[in-house]
Amino acid sequence: MIRAVVPNPQQLAWSGRVRPLEAGVLRVCGPDSLIADVAALAARCGGPTLRAAAADAADVVVEIDAEWRPDPVCEEPIGLDPGCGPEAYAVHGRLVQAATEAGAYRALTVILQAIDADGLPLFEAVDAPALRWRGLTLDVSRHFLSIAELEAIVDLLAYYRLNVLHLHLTDNQAWRLRMPGRPALTPPEGSYSADDLAALAAYAGRRHVTLLPEIDMPGHVLAALTAYPDLVGDRPAPLPGLGHLRPRVPAAVRFAEEAVDLLCSLLPGPYVHVGGDEAIGMDPQEYAEFVQLVHARVRGHGKRPVAWQEASRARVFREGDVLQQWISPRDAPRPEDLDRLPPEYAAFRDTFAAAFRPAPQDLPRALADGAWLLLSPSHPCYLDRRYAEPSLDPAQDALMTRLGHPGYPAEHTRDLYRTTWDDLPRVAGAQAALWAETITGIGDLAALLLPRLPLLAEMMWSRRRRPWPEVAAGIAGHAPVWESLGLAGYYRSADVFVRHS
Repeated sequence: MIRAVVPNPQQLAWSGRVRPLEAGVLRVCGPDSLIADVAALAARCGGPTLRAAAADAADVVVEIDAEWRPDPVCEEPIGLDPGCGPEAYAVHGRLVQAATEAGAYRALTVILQAIDADGLPLFEAVDAPALRWRGLTLDVSRHFLSIAELEAIVDLLAYYRLNVLHLHLTDNQAWRLRMPGRPALTPPEGSYSADDLAALAAYAGRRHVTLLPEIDMPGHVLAALTAYPDLVGDRPAPLPGLGHLRPRVPAAVRFAEEAVDLLCSLLPGPYVHVGGDEAIGMDPQEYAEFVQLVHARVRGHGKRPVAWQEASRARVFREGDVLQQWISPRDAPRPEDLDRLPPEYAAFRDTFAAAFRPAPQDLPRALADGAWLLLSPSHPCYLDRRYAEPSLDPAQDALMTRLGHPGYPAEHTRDLYRTTWDDLPRVAGAQAALWAETITGIGDLAALLLPRLPLLAEMMWSRRRRPWPEVAAGIAGHAPVWESLGLAGYYRSADVFVRHS
């Protein structure tokens, strides 16, 4: 029998014994706050009811000891802790052991996944993640998500032991973060206040997920330039429909400083994301000056900047900063792609090519400056990619002509699992990414996100690759969880939802 445990623990052995649950209730002995937090996740995901119990009456007993270490020792995680603490744990039948509440929470999530109609299968597990930083970049600029919808995404991340939700709050299409004194900046409907994000961060924190907010500058700022034309300065945009915040425009500098100050005040976490990608057509010297200004402002608040890989061209990274990789060589614009630019951009073919030409040196340059690397290469991490396999639901046939970035080759879900992370030094972790250019509602989001997010979660957590039928069967078994979270529009992938023997 294939158990639906995703990601799979480093060491896992099923005993063959099952502990029945009285009236479907999982009784847990442990810290009240931990039980309440796991109970909330279980309720959202359609799992069992959790109740506190004394040790002699409990189905699961949790022991948290700061001195505890896995025995036998499992492989140590690599990377940077985004803010949730060590996550190693062990399960010995009814006993959960961990050094932190985060580790115990991860163990109880595995137990939730293992429970079936017969009760709690007893097992032995010793586990820790391969990568400390494991997350999802979510584009809420191009398609706004309510706080309730974002809470569902947080629960999905927690269910798969992911620990970062990175919100791309601003772009050309919309600026979603309300800024004091800037009423024209955000749409009347579809924006977040500082209080909104603080509440979401608290919700995520109870699930040991860290919220990472992003304001993207100096490119991807058309929404801001449209709302406040004085930010443009005396030079028109170099490309139709695009524009930049330039360091020699005083209004633009004031705006950037206001934005960074707000970003750094939003949440208690150690990192903030300040964008820096695709400032296409911007003078390289001006780009470097602006990025240096922004990073210095972040450090002045005692925070660590995270930025997209192009920021390395400004020689701005320092020890402990984080570069987020995104340009996968197989997805970088090819000459034939540039030949198909829309007519209004055709004259700027060389400008587009020049923006990507330095990409192979971005990571080595940042490493030389002391940065850590957050791996989000468009292959396999970008989920706005069409499925190569058909859906088992004919009603979804039209989705793959409408959803997903048309410039990325379609990919079989099973083939994504064959890819491996680059062997690079100072890897902070990895993040999946979902961009929303083609998303019109939560159903579209679910179709692009699922079933691939659990697959990438397994790839981030585990160093080994399991047989595809085992992985696929485990993921397919979680469809009721997605439906409970309001994500019933998931793609009925023929790679995943077929009978696996």
